[in-house]
Amino acid sequence: MDEIRDVIVIGAGLSGLQAAYDIQTAGLSCLVLEARDRVGGKTWTVPLANGKGCVDIGAAWTNDTNQSKIYALTQRFGIELVQQNTEGDSIFQDVDGKVIMKMEANSGKFTDTEVQDLERIRDLIHDLSIANCSKAGQAESYDQMSLEQFVISKDGCKRTLDMVRIWSRVMLGVEAKELSAQFFIEYNAKGGGLKQLRSDSKHGGQYLRFRKGTQSIAINLAALLMAGTVLLSTPVVKITEKYNGVIVTARDGRTYTCKKLIVSVPTPLYKDIAFDPPLSGDKLTFSSGTQLGYYSKMILCYSKPWWVEFKSCGLSISYLEPIGVVRDSSVAVDGQYSLTCFIGGEPGRKWSKLPQHGRRAQVLQQISRLYGNTEEVFLPIEIFEQEWTKEEWSKGAPCPVTSPGLLSKAGGALAEPVGNIHFVGTETSDVWSGYMEGAVRSGSRGAAEVISLLYSRPVDAKL
Repeated sequence: MDEIRDVIVIGAGLSGLQAAYDIQTAGLSCLVLEARDRVGGKTWTVPLANGKGCVDIGAAWTNDTNQSKIYALTQRFGIELVQQNTEGDSIFQDVDGKVIMKMEANSGKFTDTEVQDLERIRDLIHDLSIANCSKAGQAESYDQMSLEQFVISKDGCKRTLDMVRIWSRVMLGVEAKELSAQFFIEYNAKGGGLKQLRSDSKHGGQYLRFRKGTQSIAINLAALLMAGTVLLSTPVVKITEKYNGVIVTARDGRTYTCKKLIVSVPTPLYKDIAFDPPLSGDKLTFSSGTQLGYYSKMILCYSKPWWVEFKSCGLSISYLEPIGVVRDSSVAVDGQYSLTCFIGGEPGRKWSKLPQHGRRAQVLQQISRLYGNTEEVFLPIEIFEQEWTKEEWSKGAPCPVTSPGLLSKAGGALAEPVGNIHFVGTETSDVWSGYMEGAVRSGSRGAAEVISLLYSRPVDAKL
């Protein structure tokens, strides 16, 4: 029989690696089984062919205040951060393709009433997220309605509803009609409120980026583990729980045994692993009811930041398809100049069916319309594309969401252990869920659970 480890972790993303590190630091043995041929999960950094820097085709942003766990890791590993560019105007593209530099009244596109209505709904969602109306004692819950129905119930106008649809696509990869309003409120609450979560300024969700890429966190965490801890290209197909431990079976037929197991894969992907005995009750209801949105990035790299000539900061929001939002993702010190295009929800699903050249053509044409058909749009030196929905071990991004009714029915089971099996992942975090911060916090939480149990009582090593 193979060596019996104290703990096995399934998944070498940030949550799994953080859990493994905490477990080994506590003096326990640990093995990490990773399906991919790399560590990092949805943090994935790719170098440019010309050697001038890199791009993040997965998670990319953090800050140095309320995302304290990730910031502490950057300081520990000597990882350099760069501030998100906010110099210049943002661009808004209306349904007719026309562009304005600011979404405000007297622009020829928006009335005072429309701007005020969008601000009203934005502030309402923000205030509800700050109040965290999921807490016991709150009189009102919005889990029985979709985010789209919530906006309609609050008399939001058409322009406001269309903007909320863009938020849902870009933030979570799903349509506002598919998403529980309560889930959206709670998701924002975990990031300090809608305004903070969407902000590019100090304390905001998009304030800082990694000069050498976010995957550097995972690579450095893995390097802290004992040699041989992480087994790559080892997808798990079965989990068998015994009364005093767990047997894990990999796709190649090898089995691994442990006293406690930590599962660090997205909740909707539990169904891809055979649990014996099967998951049941609220755990099964919740995990089988969550969904991963369609979420893609296309990153256009250029020899210079030509959009600066338009006095633009590189941030664009569009009512057209397929792109919902564009952000400047350059690292000027390395001569890396890029625009990252976010494509999510139903427009992304339709776009995804096109061949690669068709997808790229649509993106370039939309960017061209944003900047007035400038020739430089069509001269990228390199293009990176990542469709997370088509990635076998993710099947979507950034994190699982719930449809109306699921939170109130079974939401309490999200992070609950089942026997000797514990569950982590960014969606299980109460702080910055969906972000790298939430991932590492969940990993530490799962590690603390198993460490406490293993040190509090003896465990029979015979499985």
